[in-house]
Amino acid sequence: MQRFTHWLVFLLLLLVFILSVGFSMWNTAPVALSFGIHEFAARPLSFWLIVTFCLGGLTGLVIGGGLFRGARLRLRIRRLEKELARRSEFKPSEID
Repeated sequence: MQRFTHWLVFLLLLLVFILSVGFSMWNTAPVALSFGIHEFAARPLSFWLIVTFCLGGLTGLVIGGGLFRGARLRLRIRRLEKELARRSEFKPSEID
């Protein structure tokens, strides 16, 4: 069953790739993007969509990878270590 699932995923990804190549070939009209003050040069619509999907994927990996979560946990650890050091029943040498 797992082998079938791998083949199914492979075929699905191949289909998405083929459709993406076709979409890129059929949508070559240049489109200029403007974000208020800054305007980007006119590029094909497929280029802008590919860039958007790549940036979205990278953003998801960064957030899912725990970079922000790790920073929040480090701050919490520091705060708890300070609280632990302030308590009278613990000596600073016992914290580690």
